[in-house]
Amino acid sequence: MSEEIPGVDVDTDDEVDEWSGSDFDVDDRMGTLVHKVVGDDVIMKFQPRASGLQSFEVLRYEKANGRLRFRPRALRSGSYEKQFRKITELQIENPNWDPSSHSGEHGQFGLLYETGLPKGFSSIYAWGLGISRDYRGLLDEIEDRSGCSTLRFVGGDDEGLDSAGDVFQVALSRFEEYRLAVERSRGRGRTAVTRVIQTDTHNAVASLFDLSPMTPKYTRHPIIRALTEEVQTGHVVSASDRDLLADEVTSAAPTIGRESPARLVQLREDIELASLDTLIERFAADLDGGHSRDEGHWQDFFNVNRFALQLLFSTPIVVKLQHAFVQAADIEGRGSRITDFLCTNTITGTAVVVEIKTPAAALMSANAYRGAGTGSAVFAPHAEFVGPLAQLQSQLASVPQSLASRLRPSEGIDPWNDIRGGLITGRISTLNDEQRESFLRYRAGLTNITVLGYDEVLERLRSLRDMLKEPPVEEDNPVEEAYRAS
Repeated sequence: MSEEIPGVDVDTDDEVDEWSGSDFDVDDRMGTLVHKVVGDDVIMKFQPRASGLQSFEVLRYEKANGRLRFRPRALRSGSYEKQFRKITELQIENPNWDPSSHSGEHGQFGLLYETGLPKGFSSIYAWGLGISRDYRGLLDEIEDRSGCSTLRFVGGDDEGLDSAGDVFQVALSRFEEYRLAVERSRGRGRTAVTRVIQTDTHNAVASLFDLSPMTPKYTRHPIIRALTEEVQTGHVVSASDRDLLADEVTSAAPTIGRESPARLVQLREDIELASLDTLIERFAADLDGGHSRDEGHWQDFFNVNRFALQLLFSTPIVVKLQHAFVQAADIEGRGSRITDFLCTNTITGTAVVVEIKTPAAALMSANAYRGAGTGSAVFAPHAEFVGPLAQLQSQLASVPQSLASRLRPSEGIDPWNDIRGGLITGRISTLNDEQRESFLRYRAGLTNITVLGYDEVLERLRSLRDMLKEPPVEEDNPVEEAYRAS
């Protein structure tokens, strides 16, 4: 017997005998997705291939109110289990959901997935629709405090119990803010753990090479500092004192704003500058440290500090997705193209594809291609430079050829016009004069692709900090002064 979502009147005669006469069905290696239209509603069931697993209604779309409805569940140890203790149904307001193109093949796992769910939701049918593990804490808290069994995600700001008192409503924007906060905290946690492990590594070999033992480097960023202390010592030193100080500043902020608004602005700027100082300090240290060849570390860095990606371009950009499949895999799971960051120009909406390599990547060949020893030698680009460029160019080509057909209008990405790419790799300061000249000529000849070395990014961060610390002084303009005096 299959499990239905209660509370909707459906002509059950249309839904018997394994949904004979369904509108269409589609398979993956774990089961069959059956799609049927009943009145104005779209109902989908998943029939697992594994023996002992019964078919179940995986999703229902109610056209009248533009809502998706499903039971949150997860496949564990060969059976489907509830994700939450009290919440038995999730609803999502999505009036733009398209019954004709609701599913796709997951580029990484090759399984069918629901394309209309927000980020942070588990969307593969065979594994059960619901909330991704990292973000279930929000719903655990809501179900403990509300006691409701149905949670509805709404597009507006009408939150809390609905008029009937049966459904608890949460804004999709609140869930997205929570998801981003969790990702930010996880990034900071990785930073803290990495600092401690680097110290452990050094101390493990210190006596072999007559080195002095080290302690982890505590930054001025309060959260990373506290996490580093927790990982290193098992507790946070003077945590109550820091909490008390933070509480005092928070409570005094309105008074400071009334009595001395300039001081409050300065306090905020000091905090922002301290965070930027910490970021620059860590960036510079990691260029020569154990992360110089760790591509994942630098991808995490730019994901957590996305504003730094804007240093690539003279136009404002926003990150739409990390590790985006600009080209999906073929039927055998091969041929996918994954970019590190898919961005858009916030003014034009055009697509921007960014690849992140490492500071240690070579930019130019060590040996001259022509004219060695003449003082005007020519050097060819290194494979560690032209390889990522070729990769980026193939990703740019995939945006209109493959990605465009999978984008929804609501995503606000123009995949057709003025597509641009960005590559952060290597360090220009490692090149000699002749290599640098060859590099600059080669870089200037690239079209639609901006290349920056890590040392250039560092200098741009420092320039940004210096500008914030000491805003440029406006000099007297003699022409303007003469005009005013006339």
